[in-house]
Amino acid sequence: MSDLEYPLLRKQRLAAWSDRWQAEAARFADSHRDLLPRRITSAQLYGLGNVVRSARRYADVERFIKHQAGKAERAGRLDVQGYWNDLVTALSNLRGEAQTLLKGLPVPPETDTRQALDALHRELAELYVQHLIAHSLYKATGEDRMQG
Repeated sequence: MSDLEYPLLRKQRLAAWSDRWQAEAARFADSHRDLLPRRITSAQLYGLGNVVRSARRYADVERFIKHQAGKAERAGRLDVQGYWNDLVTALSNLRGEAQTLLKGLPVPPETDTRQALDALHRELAELYVQHLIAHSLYKATGEDRMQG
C-alpha cells in the first residue's frame, strides 16, 4: 500500500458515509423541530459545530453536549435537555459505524487502532453534526420566512 492509498480511501469512505447519513441527521433535526430556532438557538448550534470541528477526541464532544444538557436541566428546560441527551445517544451510536468503517480500511501497521477509532468516531460525529446544523438552520429560516 502506498503512503497515499490509506488517506485517499479513508476520505472516500467518509464521504460515502456522510452521503448515506445525511438523511438520518435531517430526521433527528425534524424530530426536534419544535425547539428550533427559539429553544435551541442558532448560536448553540454554531457552538456545537465549533466544538465538534476543534475537538481532538470524541470525549470532548460528548463532554460539551452533556454540559449543555446539564445547563438546560438546571434551568428547568427539560425539552432542551432531552434534545441534548438524544444527541449524545445519536452520536455515541456512531462508534459502531466507526468500527465498521475502520475494519474495511487498510490501516497502516504502525497505527494505534484505539486512536484511529476515536479519530474516526469524532469525524463521523463532525459530519453528522454538520448535516444536523445545516438542516436545522435551513428549516428554521424557511419557517421564519413563512411566518413573516
